Amino acid sequence: MAVSDPIFNWGIIAPGRIARNFALGLQVVPEARLGAVASRNAERGQAFADEFGEAGHVPTVHGDYQALLDDPAVDGVYIASPHRFHFEQALMALQAGKPVVCEKPLTVTAGQAEQLMAAAEKQGVFLMEALWSRFLPVWQQVRRWLDEDRIGRVHTLQSEFCMLAPRDDSDRLLNPELAGGNLLDMGIYCIALSRFVTGCDPDRIQSSVLKGPTGVDERTAAILDYGDTVSQFTASFLTARPNHMLIEGELGRIEVEGPFWASERARLVLDPAGANPVTEEFDGTHRASGFEYQIEAATAAIRAGQLECPGMPWAATLGTARVMDQILREGGVTYPFL
Repeated sequence: MAVSDPIFNWGIIAPGRIARNFALGLQVVPEARLGAVASRNAERGQAFADEFGEAGHVPTVHGDYQALLDDPAVDGVYIASPHRFHFEQALMALQAGKPVVCEKPLTVTAGQAEQLMAAAEKQGVFLMEALWSRFLPVWQQVRRWLDEDRIGRVHTLQSEFCMLAPRDDSDRLLNPELAGGNLLDMGIYCIALSRFVTGCDPDRIQSSVLKGPTGVDERTAAILDYGDTVSQFTASFLTARPNHMLIEGELGRIEVEGPFWASERARLVLDPAGANPVTEEFDGTHRASGFEYQIEAATAAIRAGQLECPGMPWAATLGTARVMDQILREGGVTYPFL
């Protein structure tokens, strides 16, 4: 699909907290805007449209998702609903011919992701998992440092995504009916950005999962073995940590300040054990929420008629999904709707 209109109209399904970040990002992307909102709560949908509409353009508010997908003025769809509903809603959008950017995880299982990719190919429609971190200035700088071989061969990655979650069993994070748990919500960043650094999938996975009273994973610790490189991470609802990421190589290290998945600062340290270590700082302050960078990349890819975004290829989505499948399976975590 190639869109010729100078302004790309995004439709948002499920205008909740994460959708606000997408809408804030849209406000600093001149070639895109909020075109429509779909919410089963009419009052919430209207309030969202009123808040994020532009001068002279009021987004259309739809009371059901299919109505948004049938709206000819909507050029692409961002899906921000709970994990459980991603597969169904993304498939609906693809079948309606709408390009899709779906909040991470793209789906609850790798098998579902494969089905969506097959549908996107069949329909000739763009599909992308919204792993926004990969597009941030800090992570693009990390990629440049790695491509320039500044720290030599990478041998160790260490990361953590740990926060104290509300002890409310009905909360999305703890609800198995909504595919709650820390791995799909938080640990995914540790896995996905490890793949971003290594460029491949792990050969071996060792993991330990602690399930809570509702049956979801509340703490996950894992070692991803890539052969020459090992990534160690912890994701937990049970403690708060600084949430940095450290990438160590033969010649130095890269320190990504916490929260590493949303970071605005990184540091390159060369010869750290020497008498005169060299430090290079990078400031990657976001223009808005940070979602603007993935919006720009997705919009450009759709306009170019691509089915997948070069900055977030399907192989990366599948690789991460398969790692999560294995960790959850071995940890005995199941979801009642699968």
